[in-house]
Amino acid sequence: MKSFEFINHTADVGIKAWGATLTELFENAAIGMFAVIAGERYKAQGSKIEKKIEISKNTDNLEEILVSWLSELLYIFNREKIYFNNFKISSLNNSGIKAEANGVNIDLYQSDLYTEIKAVTFHNLKIEETADGFSCTIIFDV
Repeated sequence: MKSFEFINHTADVGIKAWGATLTELFENAAIGMFAVIAGERYKAQGSKIEKKIEISKNTDNLEEILVSWLSELLYIFNREKIYFNNFKISSLNNSGIKAEANGVNIDLYQSDLYTEIKAVTFHNLKIEETADGFSCTIIFDV
């Protein structure tokens, strides 16, 4: 099973992500988002940085947790200039998510990043259970 693919959208950019588990789906969605930012083949160089991420939510809405997860990663990317390329979720449930994200510092002006994501949207976002696990389509406001 592939982890994600780019999808066409009239005004914005989107991905379709898959995972055998919900945890894998969330990790693959994050990988897909950073592929939107920098392309699938982008290889950031530099010292490895590890960030612990904890998002507390009390909701039955997994889509809300997914948007919060991706939005937090995007916020850290923009604030601290960390390009994340590896994710490990240790806990995912109705009360939130606990994870570790690994990446490297980048200079946005010296790198070959080509898509600025302004926000992760709820547009047509629905996590679906499939025969192979889970899937979702995510649209990013660019």
